[in-house]
Amino acid sequence: MAARVCAAGLVGLLWLGTAAASPRLAEIERTLRAQPEATLAALKAVLTDASGDERALALLLQARQQYTQQDLAGLDATAQALEALAPQSGLAPAAALLARGLAVSRQPPLGRADRSFSAAAAALPAATPPQVRWYFTKEQARMREALGRLDESVAFGQQGVEQADAGGVAWQRSEARSALAYSLFLAQQVDRALPINVEADKIAVAAGDINARIHAATTAGILYTALGNDAEELKASKLAVDLARQAGDRRMEALTTANLADFYVKRGDYRTALALAEQALPLAREVGQPSSEAVALINAGLAQIGLGRHEKGIELVRQALVIDERTSGLPALADTHRELGAALEKHGQLQEAWAAWVEHRRLADRVFQREHQQAVLELQEGLDAERRQRELAALETENGLKTEQLLARELQQRLWALGLVAGLLLLALLAVLLRRMRQTNLRLRHSNNELKVATERDPLTGLANRRHFHAVMQQSSATAFEGTLLLLDLDHFKRVNDRHGHAAGDAVLVDIAQRLRGVLREEDLTVRWGGEEFLVLVHRLPPAQVEALAERLLAAIGSRPVLHGPEAVAVTASIGFASFPLPPAREPVSWERALDIVDTALYLAKAHGRNRAYGVRSMQPNRQESPANPGVALEAAWRQGKAELAHLAGPGAAPAAGVAVP
Repeated sequence: MAARVCAAGLVGLLWLGTAAASPRLAEIERTLRAQPEATLAALKAVLTDASGDERALALLLQARQQYTQQDLAGLDATAQALEALAPQSGLAPAAALLARGLAVSRQPPLGRADRSFSAAAAALPAATPPQVRWYFTKEQARMREALGRLDESVAFGQQGVEQADAGGVAWQRSEARSALAYSLFLAQQVDRALPINVEADKIAVAAGDINARIHAATTAGILYTALGNDAEELKASKLAVDLARQAGDRRMEALTTANLADFYVKRGDYRTALALAEQALPLAREVGQPSSEAVALINAGLAQIGLGRHEKGIELVRQALVIDERTSGLPALADTHRELGAALEKHGQLQEAWAAWVEHRRLADRVFQREHQQAVLELQEGLDAERRQRELAALETENGLKTEQLLARELQQRLWALGLVAGLLLLALLAVLLRRMRQTNLRLRHSNNELKVATERDPLTGLANRRHFHAVMQQSSATAFEGTLLLLDLDHFKRVNDRHGHAAGDAVLVDIAQRLRGVLREEDLTVRWGGEEFLVLVHRLPPAQVEALAERLLAAIGSRPVLHGPEAVAVTASIGFASFPLPPAREPVSWERALDIVDTALYLAKAHGRNRAYGVRSMQPNRQESPANPGVALEAAWRQGKAELAHLAGPGAAPAAGVAVP
């Protein structure tokens, strides 16, 4: 949650290179760039008499502040004013395109904003100073981050540093480096990012610019979190809070205080976390910053749960969920339910934890579906753009052919021999065009096939992803599912990220994927189901061998640690499994119902100590079943003799608490 808000806070503000074009605009930006309301008020006086490029610069600065305030109506009006200014300013057309890109950058598909930012940068006059180009480059880098094209984001960030250095403005040079460091962090190059951000802080300190130091300190906190350096992370987070207070920037004070509370929640210092969250909450409400308010409420709620005040904590988190639903959408809601479930499970509130995990799973599925739809929209828009270009090229070719035909007729009237030669040349041209069109269509089909493979493969582990599994199930002609499903969840994976950093977490996922391949057959389907979960689909495996396979998977994962540099990361897993159709009734079930059953068995494995596997050997059908807690219902069915469960312990696992399944 803290990382989500920090990333939003690092977008930065606009430097327009106005020192030469307009000293008064440069002064407004230097002194007020972190205060949108004050900046907009000061710009009104400038816009009363500004003209030409100075007016374009003022309108562009106004558009950036309107974006910060999420004033889409104001952004549209500013873009129209810039378009009307085009005859008097060479900068105005590019600035209008950038304002249009800002207006659509908060709504998917993001490809529209990316194309608008690229067109804006291309429309800049050749004599545009580097300070102006830096801002256009920065927006391109930010949008490539949002699209997940991190290598391009890093390239634009490096270009932005060069432009900032050429402009020679100290605070711009500092913030350009902080932005590049954040892009490198997203690209999992923390070791490269850290020295760049240290340089950004040195430049800001030398210039005496508190706002630039806030950006550098906030970025440092993120980087040290990834490195697992608690002492430096705390130092940077406290510095960011102190600097925000010195600058009088109450937005950043609310943000950094809420993030500092998150630090103490993760370390179990719930009283300190609660005090900080309660400081951040009124600040966030005062400045109208719902994202920081949601973080403060979540951290306050998790702290209350940690202090044993479960009802109060859950109520605070629910208030945050209302804000997230209104402002941040499904991904934030899913993350919040995950954090709530982990906290409640940690403190023994298993019933409430189960409800939170179920809601997290439901929202995560909706996020997946929405991301899939957005990817389809992005692909469709790209294909439409290619189609329009092909149609334009075909129209130009057609016009050229018509011209050639007219010339051929004239030449034929004058001299038949020359007309015949012209006709032969025209046929040759048509043959070349037809061949090129065939080659283009072949390349397009090849690209589509490659895109389909890429969208059904997890880029980190190389395993199939959830989309591929759904495609396999949809292609199956059978109405009922037959086969064996094993659902694996790495135990306490969040602790791996917190203690060793996200790079270590990624290394664990890659290593576990390799271990699964070593145990399973080539014809078995292994899927990265999401986060730290893996799904295995096995066909034609005798029931007697299913439990042996689950034991081999437990041993492969938990028998030895994962090595990440000098660190050895201990890893175990919990597994739920079953073979379908289930005896004794062997009633047909859909693959969705089969997945629900193994998910319930996985919950039992986690609830009874982890590092173990629970399998459903048989189960009597229960058509009235609609329990609030399927895991409890399955265990109750076993105790009543309506279900037979298999319990397999992992390497070094203690006996399951309260259950003795044969």
